[in-house]
Amino acid sequence: MSYGVPGIPRGIKTLVIATLVVYFFQILPGAGAFITSWGALVPYLTFIQGQIWRAVTYMFLHGSPFHILFNMLMLWMFGVEIENMWGTRRFVAFYLICGAGSAMFSILNLFNSELSLIPVIGASGAVLGVLTIYAYYFPHRQVLLFFVLPVNIRIIVIGYALYSLFGSIAPRGVISHLTHLGGIVVALLYLKLYPLISEWYRQFRVDASERQMRKEAERRAERARYFEQKVDPILEKISKEGMEALTAAEKKILKEAAKIDKAQLKKDKIIPFDPFR
Repeated sequence: MSYGVPGIPRGIKTLVIATLVVYFFQILPGAGAFITSWGALVPYLTFIQGQIWRAVTYMFLHGSPFHILFNMLMLWMFGVEIENMWGTRRFVAFYLICGAGSAMFSILNLFNSELSLIPVIGASGAVLGVLTIYAYYFPHRQVLLFFVLPVNIRIIVIGYALYSLFGSIAPRGVISHLTHLGGIVVALLYLKLYPLISEWYRQFRVDASERQMRKEAERRAERARYFEQKVDPILEKISKEGMEALTAAEKKILKEAAKIDKAQLKKDKIIPFDPFR
């Protein structure tokens, strides 16, 4: 039996390091303002002027040490078991999908001239997506609210969702409630759609593989017909009369036959045909 803090898997470690590196440049004089101005999620710039990269870059930006510390702590606390369960590639893809998906909800801010120009930063949407997935897989787990009060994880997610929903209806302060709500909704949609998309993709790969096999069979059959109709008569002539009896056209056919699909022949570990060696 072992005790201690669980290790950090590769995906979470990479996300945390990337976020910390960006924050380091954010706090540098001069550089920080430039990075934030070009990376923050500003609804008007993102959806009207087409600066769509902001829907991803904003989640690596943070406004204060507490902001980044809280988000990265949440990512580590609730993401480790999910990444170990899913694997690094799927977890990182999910994290980015939640972040970008939650950013899409800020398109509703375009109906408010003030909110459409307010920059949004932080990984909270993506982190709340991770929290939602955690609550789905471990619905009976409890967490210490404010590090004191034990509360069921599902209550935390539902509370966050309701708080974000009401905050979106009557926005106040500097919290982007729409982004927070978006992270939870995107995670729920992911749970619903991933099995369907995964099955579609699996079937797509099976169909693509079968199509490739059919094409390869057709190429092999065509190559076999070519050799049977063009090359075999010439080889028979060589066996009876010798190479000296070949015409220039027949020699050209043999040279072309020696070059047909050499890469495929090598792949199949078949010695390429070469009548001149």
